[in-house]
Amino acid sequence: MTPPSAIVHSSRPRAFAFGVLALFGGVGLALVGCDGPSAKPDGAKTEPAVALSYPFPVPHGVAFADYREVAERNAGIYVRVRVYSDAPEDIGSERGAPPASTALSFASGIIADPRGYVVTPAHVANSTKYKAEVILLDGRRYLGRVVAVERSRELGLIKIEPFDGMQVARFADGGTLPAGQPALTIGTPAHHGGIVSVGTVLRHLKTRISYNDYGYDNAIALAMRIESGNSGGPVLDREGQVVGMIASNYSADIGLAIPSEDIVSFIRAHTGG
Repeated sequence: MTPPSAIVHSSRPRAFAFGVLALFGGVGLALVGCDGPSAKPDGAKTEPAVALSYPFPVPHGVAFADYREVAERNAGIYVRVRVYSDAPEDIGSERGAPPASTALSFASGIIADPRGYVVTPAHVANSTKYKAEVILLDGRRYLGRVVAVERSRELGLIKIEPFDGMQVARFADGGTLPAGQPALTIGTPAHHGGIVSVGTVLRHLKTRISYNDYGYDNAIALAMRIESGNSGGPVLDREGQVVGMIASNYSADIGLAIPSEDIVSFIRAHTGG
């Protein structure tokens, strides 16, 4: 388990979540952000495909019998995200991509708009000076650019070219998912893609979450397994709608998510609607 006071993405800064310190009795917060190509018909290069996996048992008492069906049906909206300070324009060509080990951050994201916009936390996207690689579960890789970062909202936006068969998230009002309701997330803990975690909504926090230069309001606290690399993963309700996005955690068993209405507002502000 990652020590609660550590930020666990690739740049390794220290962080403290002052709002959560008061709420949870003085314990720190962890951020959870942070291979040979072949051709696909649409021209994208690939790495080995990844299937969804379910390594964590469903917590006792969680009423989400069809969680695997919900995860599989919506798996296409989840992507792995690598952010680079300098990546070649031909990242998808025969020359391939830079090694994953050179990425500044490696976490998760959500395909949020049919125009090719992918949302991820600001601590993953980091800067509009950077390039990003978006990797699908089937292994296809697409080069994009970070086009927006709002540290005060803990949100970043990546733009890639739309591709055939692209699945786009359906956003719900995260505030409508009350405490006790089941939810799941798909993420990239420890660079392992497609890991599903199931749990329940604990509460909707009124205290602002803050760490280093990042922060957000209206956090959803979730009782589910959340580890390094889960940042940016979609939080889905029983209907497969995105009610939030994982941004940080209080412990390995309590995640914190940015609600969907704040994500949608951010996307509209930076894409013209």
